[in-house]
Amino acid sequence: MNIAELLDQNPKPDDVALIDRSRKPAQEVSVAKITEQVHVFAQALTDLGLPPGSRIGLLAGNLGEYYTVMFGAPAAGMVFVPLNTRLPESTLLYIIDDADLKLLITDDQHAELQADVPKVAIASSQWDQMMAGPPAKTVVDVRPDDVAIQIYTSGSTGNPKGVLLSHENVTFTVLEYGGALPGEVMLVSAPLYHKNASMASKLAFASGGRVVLLPQFSPAEYLQAITEHNVTMCSGVPTMYALVTAELQKTSESHDLSSVQRVLIGSAPLTEALFDDVQALFPHALVTNGYGTTEAVLEFGPHPQGLPRPKISLGCEHSDVQLKLIDPDSGAESDYGELWVKSKGVMLGYHGLPEANAERLTAGWYHTGDLMRRDEDGWYFFVGRVDDMFVCAGENIYPDSVEQMLERHPLVHQAVVVPVEDDLKGQLPAAFIRCEADVAITVDEVKQYALANGPAYAHPRHVWFVDEIPLASTAKIDRAALTKQAEELLTPNRDAQ
Repeated sequence: MNIAELLDQNPKPDDVALIDRSRKPAQEVSVAKITEQVHVFAQALTDLGLPPGSRIGLLAGNLGEYYTVMFGAPAAGMVFVPLNTRLPESTLLYIIDDADLKLLITDDQHAELQADVPKVAIASSQWDQMMAGPPAKTVVDVRPDDVAIQIYTSGSTGNPKGVLLSHENVTFTVLEYGGALPGEVMLVSAPLYHKNASMASKLAFASGGRVVLLPQFSPAEYLQAITEHNVTMCSGVPTMYALVTAELQKTSESHDLSSVQRVLIGSAPLTEALFDDVQALFPHALVTNGYGTTEAVLEFGPHPQGLPRPKISLGCEHSDVQLKLIDPDSGAESDYGELWVKSKGVMLGYHGLPEANAERLTAGWYHTGDLMRRDEDGWYFFVGRVDDMFVCAGENIYPDSVEQMLERHPLVHQAVVVPVEDDLKGQLPAAFIRCEADVAITVDEVKQYALANGPAYAHPRHVWFVDEIPLASTAKIDRAALTKQAEELLTPNRDAQ
């Protein structure tokens, strides 16, 4: 199945499938219109003489035409390459070269990128000419293992890696996920180059629902969109919901959020405090903690016996997926360790990186790099990243586990733990703490709480209070920036010693 055929799963092609709020006023688009535009774009690519398998890049913010390219390139048997608009120019040029793009589609804001590749800007005369032609009669027949999408990881260490997702990877995930119900009204505000937003859109389109698309995330716009369009499902990262909660506390405007029935939180670790905040924000909604990697999205599902899910559990092993936890030290299977996953949703591999493939793929098993624990009922819980682990006096410290412990303190809203160098013990844990406004807590209270509720070696030796936690381009916590900030904060003290 070609991923463009996911649009054909919608049983009512004349119904509104997209409310595009990137335009003023918001534009309503039917699934039939989206499908037609996809086929027109696919035919235009073919008319350019581009062969099957050609990489077609898109560097743009959230706008309706994003879906034209997202589905249109695979419809023509080509490969869609979404580019992160927040990346520096040097990294974008690296990706363009690494992917060997044959064509780059941009929005106005990014049309001036100096790249050695043919470019077409959306809404330009060249784009209008491409979109004025006839639609392709059918989508191109593909094999299940043909590459459909080449999406680049954030590259927090080294250059980004191109993740190769086949048509089967994507369609299996969308059709088996069950993340959207018929008639769902899905609010999408995260960047569409991010898998959280693109997958949410595919789920809505394929289920006969509609997408309410925001040009970018804004707490005020988020609340307004829910009220105006009777949104039933929200999907986003934890920081978004924290900002929405803060917006409600300071605004005098009235918002009706009663239409929201389900809230999916993903792409970053979730705390119980934030879970409770989101549940209070949407009291009638089922709030769930989602999980997925760029390399493999579908891992977890409901409990096979129907047990209620614990607040921040990721779920149980999905019936169509195999999971196992591998102890990082012994390499044996355990109830605590690195998550390995095997399913039709697992990537084909990394583009042009055989060593990385050998390291992360073993006989079809993808090594996620995420530490999990599994309780006696089969529920999985996120613990931390294997890569984030550091050693203090011979003891392994996983920052996320320390953060979860600190965030159980009633006055701590968010905690981030990073390592700082130490001549005696190698590395020491340091914590950045965010509290609610007007909340008073001392450094000593944080340290004493950590000593009383966790191993002594893991308690933060340095604590700083901040108003905001910095985010990287993927809307995840920017640990690298905080590690650098911690070193800078400690430098004067070290110079004085």
